Amino acid sequence: MKPQALLLATALLVSPSLSRSAAIRPWVSGALAGSTYAMGDVNDDISTINSALNGSGLKMEKMSSGVGFGFSAGLDMGSGWSIGLGYDRLNASSDVGDYSGSLEYDMPGSLLRGFGRYTFASPGKVKGFLEGSAGRVTAGGSVTLSATGGGALSRDVEGSGIAFEASAGGEIWAAPQLAFTGSAGFRKAEAKNVTSDGTPVFTASGEDYTIDYSGLFARLGVKIAFVP
Repeated sequence: MKPQALLLATALLVSPSLSRSAAIRPWVSGALAGSTYAMGDVNDDISTINSALNGSGLKMEKMSSGVGFGFSAGLDMGSGWSIGLGYDRLNASSDVGDYSGSLEYDMPGSLLRGFGRYTFASPGKVKGFLEGSAGRVTAGGSVTLSATGGGALSRDVEGSGIAFEASAGGEIWAAPQLAFTGSAGFRKAEAKNVTSDGTPVFTASGEDYTIDYSGLFARLGVKIAFVP
């Protein structure tokens, strides 16, 4: 066989393999998540409230954790690398009350993030990955004071800020296009420029108020991959 013919035959054999390995593969996933929160300024408020309630037998729990959910969509680019977009709902609330009325802090956050992921090569069905994310967190909640027989007074609370995440996780492929996923990591996410019904909010010391969703998190979910 001539050298040119040998090179052509080799190229024809190798190129399908390369195209398959480099094919972009889209996927979507959904997950439930548990998170811890810093919530320094919010919990300072709650400490002040509990001081006022001292001796009443009532106590408002601090916001230290919450259970939420999230969705993401990505593209497997080949060689273990993936990119995508994700949305996470960060639920956070606390309340206190009795027969005479109640006070509720409802401070859910919405996190929209872009991420990059590297999945380690493995011949089996279990694959580990590392992931980094950057995005924006938006707080959109309320503080509501209710009195029995007297109605309720509610103020909308809003704020936003930059967010970052770093995590490690794994996938267990139950089928060629279906995997169970889990990950755990740390999130830095502070909603700043907080307003109450449009009015800027400050701490007791006069500093800018922050709704801080920073903390540890863990996700468990399902991933569906599509044939390219």
